[in-house]
Amino acid sequence: MNIKSPSADEYFSLSAKLQFQDVRRFMSQLQWSVNHTATLIRAYAALVKLAPADEAIMELDRMLAEEKRHYKLLEALYMELKGIEPSVQPERITYATYEEGLQHVVRLEREAIRQYRDTYLLTPSPRVRDLFFYGMSDSADHLVGLILMR
Repeated sequence: MNIKSPSADEYFSLSAKLQFQDVRRFMSQLQWSVNHTATLIRAYAALVKLAPADEAIMELDRMLAEEKRHYKLLEALYMELKGIEPSVQPERITYATYEEGLQHVVRLEREAIRQYRDTYLLTPSPRVRDLFFYGMSDSADHLVGLILMR
C-alpha cells in the first residue's frame, strides 16, 4: 500500500473533514477497504461462475451487487478526501472448486467485518461511520448467506 503522506495543509483539511486526529491511520484503513472490497468483487464474480444451482447464482449475484455499491461509496469517500482516485490493488482470484471459493469468501468477509468495525470506531463523523457500518452489516449478512450455501 503506497499512500502519499499528506502535507501539513492537507492533514489539517482532512482532520477537519473527518473530525479525527489520526488521519494517516484512517487513510491507510480506507485504502485497505478499497482494495479488499475490490478483491471481494472479484471473488464473488469467480464464485458465481462455479455456483452449482440457480438459487446460489441469484444469491451470489445479490451479494456481488452489494459489494459493487459499497466499493463506489468507498471510492467516492477516498476521492473526496484525497482529490484523486484510489490506486486499487485487489488480490488475484482463482478457485478450483465451488467449495474452495466459498471458504475463501467466508474468510474475506470475516476479515472485512473486523476491519470495518475498527475503521468505524476511528472517527465520530456520522457519515463515515454510516459507510463502514453499512459495509460491516452487509458483510455479516453475506457471511450468514455463504455459510447457509455450504
